[in-house]
Amino acid sequence: MKSKKFKFILPAFALLLAVSFAFATEAITENRQGFISTPSGPMEVPGGVDCDSTTDDACLYLGQQVYGDIGLSNPLQKSQ
Repeated sequence: MKSKKFKFILPAFALLLAVSFAFATEAITENRQGFISTPSGPMEVPGGVDCDSTTDDACLYLGQQVYGDIGLSNPLQKSQ
């Protein structure tokens, strides 16, 4: 009798735990706003960029350095 309850409760508990962990994960990450220098002034990168400031490789969009602010003073680096 005890074994039958255990065989039913353990998989049910595992399923409930898996469902709850599935809702705890983040599926969509937001892209950062980025700016590039153009002859007519700073232009926002459409769709944002997936860059940060932790690596040494420059983050580029259409061959131009991407900056984190409209004043073009915060150059972004590629994400790892």
